[in-house]
Amino acid sequence: MMAITGTPGVGKTSVCRALGIEFIDLNSLIAAKGFYTGVDNGSLIADLDKIEEYVKRAELIESHLAHLLKPDVAIVLRANPLLLADRLIQKGFSAQKIAENVEAETLDVILIEAVELCEIVYELDTSVKSIEEVASQVREIIDVETAGESGRKEALRASYKPGSVDWTCRF
Repeated sequence: MMAITGTPGVGKTSVCRALGIEFIDLNSLIAAKGFYTGVDNGSLIADLDKIEEYVKRAELIESHLAHLLKPDVAIVLRANPLLLADRLIQKGFSAQKIAENVEAETLDVILIEAVELCEIVYELDTSVKSIEEVASQVREIIDVETAGESGRKEALRASYKPGSVDWTCRF
């Protein structure tokens, strides 16, 4: 299983749609199937055990929680926190949720979790790229990881090595 993950607003769902391949949007699944244990500050608290059982045969999952299911490959999308704040404002997020998500992006929260939980992690900065450009990069990762030779995998992994995006030095 592969996962596309990242802070809300980085472009995960848009990229998955642009890929034109089947994927599971975990956030929609959680609400539709009742795979949650409660609500905290207006957000559903995911029941990871139920989700994991349901998606274990999926090839591609997408959510800010996707890396928590320990996929074989995690692709972490990143975005400049200032750009992220603007996107979340446009999506109608509350000031508190915007602050939480901008802080999480600035401090690499999802990237760190992915590195701790997943064997293979790619990190892509989406800040100045179109959805199509990011989808093309993600498509290359998917293709190489599913059918590529080991030398090609190593080269691609090195070019998207976790830790290459550092927002703290920019602020």
